Amino acid sequence: MLFSIGTRVRFRYTGETGTITAQLDADMLQVRLDSDPSLEIPAFEEDLERDSASERVAPGAKFIPGKQEKKPEPPPRRELKAQYLILKPKGLQIGFEPMYNRDGTVTRYKTWLINDTQEEFLVEFDLYAGERRVLGSDEKIGATTVIELGDMLYDDLNENPEAEISIRRITTAGPDEPLFKLIKIKPKQFFNSLQTAPVLNLLVYLYVAFDSFEQPEKKTDEDLKSYTQKKARPARTHAPGHSRPFFEHNIEEFAHFEPEIDLHIENLTNGFARIDKSEILRIQLMHFERFMDKAVRLGVPKVFIIHGMGEGKLRDIIAARLKEFPEVHKFKNEYHHKYGYGATEVIFHH
Repeated sequence: MLFSIGTRVRFRYTGETGTITAQLDADMLQVRLDSDPSLEIPAFEEDLERDSASERVAPGAKFIPGKQEKKPEPPPRRELKAQYLILKPKGLQIGFEPMYNRDGTVTRYKTWLINDTQEEFLVEFDLYAGERRVLGSDEKIGATTVIELGDMLYDDLNENPEAEISIRRITTAGPDEPLFKLIKIKPKQFFNSLQTAPVLNLLVYLYVAFDSFEQPEKKTDEDLKSYTQKKARPARTHAPGHSRPFFEHNIEEFAHFEPEIDLHIENLTNGFARIDKSEILRIQLMHFERFMDKAVRLGVPKVFIIHGMGEGKLRDIIAARLKEFPEVHKFKNEYHHKYGYGATEVIFHH
């Protein structure tokens, strides 16, 4: 493509100006209009041209002859704050705003983090479609505020997306202990959840992640030793058929965890044809690390890391990294009836 995210553009036939916010399928781009910053529309690349009039040197900036012009920064994500008190807050929510094309169809959803309470939070948010990470964000969100997180594509709904949300309420004594929630986004329930979002005041597909933020009460009649032990090692249980213990509050995650990850780049990100080899490797290792951390946290007995054959570079790096995991009992790259020699089997300590 001729344009990158953050490029200022002008529509050839209407003269409308805007900023590119995303690269869509084929040769289409997503443009946020200057005339209405709340509106983003898809456009064919051939219908756009650079808006050179808006790419001027900022006032007071020093021009250095021969120095390459700095690439434009991507447009900042929107953050909106309510100007009024919400009497009956719902809590911390995730909203998916349908973004309509010119023909009335929807190919993507603007994702919003919504806080209609008087509390402030530190939030870690990850949205997955299968094993592919669609969105990820670490945010501090203020009272009665919404923050734009990014886009989920309509096609992502076919892959049973899941949102992982961890929050820490900010108090005068410092951040609370984290609370975790897993939200499964099933298409049928998704399309039945259309509501007007608080603060945002738009129709979105709405999910309440947390409506209460109180920490579990601690027993006061136990001695310091037992209390310290419980803080260091939360109560655990065993899943049927598995001898390895795992945290009780992760039973639902454990049941739906897929014990394999395919690290072929086409399964991890879009636009991979434009990415160089070093960036591809970085993305693959990032997904590998996240997958392993989750497997360790849930206490699964074994997983498969699908890396393919190729030159063996990714396989060797993964093998070196697996040696650093104290939770890994052994791993092997032997012939498997499903993966051939293109996967490494990882077995955890029981």
